[in-house]
Amino acid sequence: MPIQFFSTSSEVRVRQSFISPTVYLDHWAIRLFSDNLVLQDRFVNALRSKCGTLLLSSISFGEFAVPTDSRHAADAEDFIERLLPNIYLTDFALDKVLERERTEPNNAKRFWPSADLPQLKLFAERAQDALLGFTMRGFITLAHENRADIAAVTVEVIQQIKSGIEAARADSSYVAKARTIQPSDVRPRTLVILGELMRGFYLDPVAPISDNDVVDMLHAVMPINCCDYVLLDGAWAERVEKMKQRIMKVDSNMPIAKCFSKRNQGVQAFLSDLEAFDQSTLINPAIP
Repeated sequence: MPIQFFSTSSEVRVRQSFISPTVYLDHWAIRLFSDNLVLQDRFVNALRSKCGTLLLSSISFGEFAVPTDSRHAADAEDFIERLLPNIYLTDFALDKVLERERTEPNNAKRFWPSADLPQLKLFAERAQDALLGFTMRGFITLAHENRADIAAVTVEVIQQIKSGIEAARADSSYVAKARTIQPSDVRPRTLVILGELMRGFYLDPVAPISDNDVVDMLHAVMPINCCDYVLLDGAWAERVEKMKQRIMKVDSNMPIAKCFSKRNQGVQAFLSDLEAFDQSTLINPAIP
């Protein structure tokens, strides 16, 4: 069971596990499953029957601060509520996963995402409230209610990342390296994935980098690394496919997530694959 409460001699504690099949949904996918009850039923029934895990991030919550209609936040909470306790809260701290990857001789192992301990603590405290109980209701609504503050922080983070990308592709030596480097076990998994997904931006100095591109990149890097399934925007799913092809060409034993988008009936393909998931055939599941 991904989220569990257990008692010690003096207190009640909470812990979470990242159990396959593990799934990450981009913002559009959360909205889709929140709004379409037929698709929602299929997804919820499949994930729960397989005892899998939905990965949730602060970015997932924060994007619901953007719409002015609070009903979108409430609908998303209703959807996620149906999946409890099969969720895992992450803070998307790439450096924590990267630290573990640096100790490995190759990129065959996948690790659990970094845990969002403040969010998990809040979840545990709210669960001890007799009126609230074991619930995700209020998490996304809270983000919506504080959307001005979240928007300010989001803009700052996006600008920092965009400035880093612009500086990198203005560096001719960096661009030359990006042009020739191949995905391999010389670099840890996180750096391989990050470099491959951003490679197109580095090689095309006039390609525009939107705020949405930066957010989509954040949605992609850790889930592609750690999860079994990821739903992304079409352009980013294409980048993942190109990365997979480049990895295959160098014969690297580096497993990454299956990636789907809206294109080519991707949502239906994802649901069918999840429904057919067989734990016994899973190769290289993420480990603690």
